[in-house]
Amino acid sequence: MHEATLLTGGPIHTMAGSGTGGDCEAVLVVGDRIAAVGSLEECEAAAPRAPSVVDLAGATLLPGFVDAHTHPLMLGQCASWADLTGAASVDEVVKLLREYERTLDGGPIRGFGYDHHRLGNDDQHPTADDLDRVSTDRPVEIMHSSGHGYVVNHASLRAAGIDATTETPSGGRIDRDGAGNPVGLVFEAACDLLTGPDGVKVRNHGPNFHLPESSEVLDRMLDLGQRLIVGAGITSVGDCQVSEREMDNWLRARDDGRLRLRATLMVLSSHLGHLAALGLSSHLGDDRLRLGGVKFYADGALTGGTAYVPCGCAVNHRDGYLFHDPEEYEGLLVAAHELGLQTATHAQGPIPIQMVIDAVGEAQRRSPRPDARHRIEHCGFPSDEQIGAIASAGIIPVPQPTQVHLYVEGALRDYGEIAERMYPSGLFADAGVPVVLSSDTPVTMPDVFTAMWAAVTRRTSSGRVVGPECAIARETALRGYTIEGARALRREHLVGSLEPGKLADLVIVDRDPMNVEIDELPDLDVEQAWVGGRPA
Repeated sequence: MHEATLLTGGPIHTMAGSGTGGDCEAVLVVGDRIAAVGSLEECEAAAPRAPSVVDLAGATLLPGFVDAHTHPLMLGQCASWADLTGAASVDEVVKLLREYERTLDGGPIRGFGYDHHRLGNDDQHPTADDLDRVSTDRPVEIMHSSGHGYVVNHASLRAAGIDATTETPSGGRIDRDGAGNPVGLVFEAACDLLTGPDGVKVRNHGPNFHLPESSEVLDRMLDLGQRLIVGAGITSVGDCQVSEREMDNWLRARDDGRLRLRATLMVLSSHLGHLAALGLSSHLGDDRLRLGGVKFYADGALTGGTAYVPCGCAVNHRDGYLFHDPEEYEGLLVAAHELGLQTATHAQGPIPIQMVIDAVGEAQRRSPRPDARHRIEHCGFPSDEQIGAIASAGIIPVPQPTQVHLYVEGALRDYGEIAERMYPSGLFADAGVPVVLSSDTPVTMPDVFTAMWAAVTRRTSSGRVVGPECAIARETALRGYTIEGARALRREHLVGSLEPGKLADLVIVDRDPMNVEIDELPDLDVEQAWVGGRPA
C-alpha cells in the first residue's frame, strides 16, 4: 500500500486556476501523486489510512519549479571548471585559471563564465596570447558566459589544427589578426573544430560546447548539474540542446537509477533527419525522461555579440549572423512540425524572430495543428507587431530575466537603445502571450527567486531600471516558473500546480514569495524539494 503524507502548517500556493491558489490548508500525497488539496479536514478524510504529517512550521509549500530552458550536463561541466564569472580583467582571468590549474593532475585547463563586457578592455575578448600566460604546452580553453564559444590558447589551436589556412565553418566565427592567423576566439559552429575527430559535430545548427570528456566524467557532471538544479527547487526541466552526448548521458543516468528530476529533451536540429528516419513522429518516454521535440538556432548569442540585430552598431556589422537562410530554416521547422513535434528556436533579433513567425505560419498552412506550441527561446528584441503575431500564432516565448539583470549593460553598448526592451515579458503579458521564465543555466544559475525579482524589477547590475513597461507582476513571475513553464513543456497535466492526480513534485521555501518585500526575493531559501512524493 502506498505511503500517505499530509503537508500542512504554512502558506500553500497551488498555482491552480488563474491565480496562485493560496486558499488551502493542506496537501495530501499518496505514493507519487497528489491525492487531495483543501482543508485539513478534507485531506485527512481522503487519506486511505492515518498519514504521516509534515509540519511546514510556517514555511511555504509550492509546486516543484519548472525550468523550461536549461542545459543540465553543461551546467555540471561548467561548474567543474574554473569559475570566471566574477573576473573583472584579463589579468584576473589568468589568475583564476592558474589557481585552478594547481588543483588538476594534468590535462586541459578550462574555465567558464567570462564576460568580455566586464574585463575593462574596451569590450574585447581575451586572446590566445593571454591564455598562454597560464600554459604554453597544455590546452587552455575558456567558455564565454553565453555558452556560445571559447577563447583558447595556442596549444589548443594547434591540437585542433586551426591555423591561417583553416576556413571558418558556416555558422561559426574565428577571430584573426591582419595576417589571417587565429587569435584564440572560436565561436558558435566553429567549435566543431575543437571537439576532435570523434567528437560531436553540429555544423551550422548552433554552438558546439562539447569538448572531449570520458563517459565517467560526463556522468559526474550530469550528477552535479542535477544536484544544483534540484537544490534550487526545480524538479522539471527542458534540456534545450540534446545531441548524441546528452542523450547517452541521460539514458545512462536513467538506467543507473541516477535521475533526480524530470527532463524533457529537445534534440538539436542537426539530428532532425535521424528522428524522421526512425519514425519518431510523437512524444517518446515516461514521466521522468521524455523526448519532447526539436531545438533550432536562428541566430547567435545576444550576450556574446553574435545575435543578428542589424542596428547599425559596430559589433553586429562584424559578428552578427544567421545560422540558416530563411528558406532553409523554414524547411527544417516545417519538417519537424509535420512529424508532429514541438519546436523551440533560439532567436534574438527581429529578423530571426520573424523567420520563426513566418515558418510557423507556413507549417500551420500546410499541416494545421491547433495546439502545436512552437516556442521562441529568448525572444530578445521582438517588435510590437511581432508580439501581436506571436500571440495570434500561439507561439510561446521562453526568455531568461536574470540575463537582463546581469548582461543588459553590455547589450546596451552592443545594440543601443533597442536593448531597453530585452526579453519583454510585460509586453508579452499585455498581448495575452503566455509568460514563461527560465534560466538557460549555466548562462545564469538556476535561481528561481532571483529570476522572479529580475522580471518584476527590471533592475540592472548597475542599479538602474530598463524597460519598465516590460516588467511583470510577482504572481505572473511565479506562474512563469510553475504552471506556465509546465505548459511550455507540454507537461501541465502532470506538474506545475498542486492538484489531485498530478505528480507530487513539491518545494518548501522558508518564506512566502508572494508576501516578502520584493528586494528580499533573492534571499529566499529552498528547504526541501520533492520529486514523486519523496524528498529529492
